[in-house]
Amino acid sequence: MKRQKEIFTSSEGDAWFERNHAALQNRAIDLEDPIVHALQRCLQGDASLAGGASCVEVGCGEGRRLDYLTHKMGLNCSGIEPSAKAVAVAQQLGLQVSQGTADALPYESGSFDVLIFGFCLYLCDRDDLFRIAQEADRVLKASAWVIIHDFFATTPLQREYHHFEGLFSYKMDYRKLFDWHPHYTCFAHEVHPHGTMGYTDDPNEWVATSVLRKKSR
Repeated sequence: MKRQKEIFTSSEGDAWFERNHAALQNRAIDLEDPIVHALQRCLQGDASLAGGASCVEVGCGEGRRLDYLTHKMGLNCSGIEPSAKAVAVAQQLGLQVSQGTADALPYESGSFDVLIFGFCLYLCDRDDLFRIAQEADRVLKASAWVIIHDFFATTPLQREYHHFEGLFSYKMDYRKLFDWHPHYTCFAHEVHPHGTMGYTDDPNEWVATSVLRKKSR
């Protein structure tokens, strides 16, 4: 049986891109975007990032957010994405994006000031979570930031992924991949409905944007 990352890299990543490409063109990327908003606060509060921070987005899609961060916020950006079609679009924009998955980041150790998980962890194989956290920690500098935007649940949940039989989506508190470790502190964690920035009592609609600080020195 193939693992989820193999299926997304070989076929379902492209299928997701084709289903959502048109809708994504109409979705604004600006300071109201939860990831951009969180990153702006990091930049304002960390003087060491002045002059052009290095940033990588895991699950960057076709690179629309990376394009904004590069040209509107002056960051030095890279990205990784399982869909070959999305990677091709991002590269046409002149972005440094390559095909791959979160458990094997193609970057040197200590490369980035910021690492973003852009709504991708909910589809990752559970057996890879330790490796994903290890890879993120490896490519981050000694003082750096992690921003996670993903489905949230107080207790881990598994749901069938209705676009492809045999795949699953997973909801949990993804801060737990990092904040158990003394080098990581959660600075912000906001839960909101999927697709908006309001509030809801419906746990099926919960999405969280979390900001963690790595400080190993």
